[in-house]
Amino acid sequence: MENPKLIVSARERDLLMSWIADFTPPDINTQKSLAKLTEELRQADVRKETDLPGDVVRVGSIVTVKSPSIRKEGLQLVMPKDADLKANKLSIFTVMGAALIGYRQGTEITWMLPKGEEVILLEKVDNSRVTDLGQG
Repeated sequence: MENPKLIVSARERDLLMSWIADFTPPDINTQKSLAKLTEELRQADVRKETDLPGDVVRVGSIVTVKSPSIRKEGLQLVMPKDADLKANKLSIFTVMGAALIGYRQGTEITWMLPKGEEVILLEKVDNSRVTDLGQG
């Protein structure tokens, strides 16, 4: 099953591509996941910041996701330096974090997780804490 196109602003796409280029993945799963994200960012539906739907996952979004192997509520996608799973802060450069960026609430995403390929349902997206991305 092919995933829908990501929806991102030009600024967020460019920052993500730059951050990925400067990031050293800790394992092969993360490396493959970030390579897939990079390809999806190249083909993304790029919009003006003001034209982004309110339910698109961005850096800072809080999400609820479900797959056959997990269900997680209240995960906030953050930069690697801010990641803290005990506080529900998930790095955008983890396999799961990379799988979610740019998708809308209600989307089913097929992604290779460490346990194998799974369909992830993006149940809820809350962008009330999304702020300016800054410089990384």
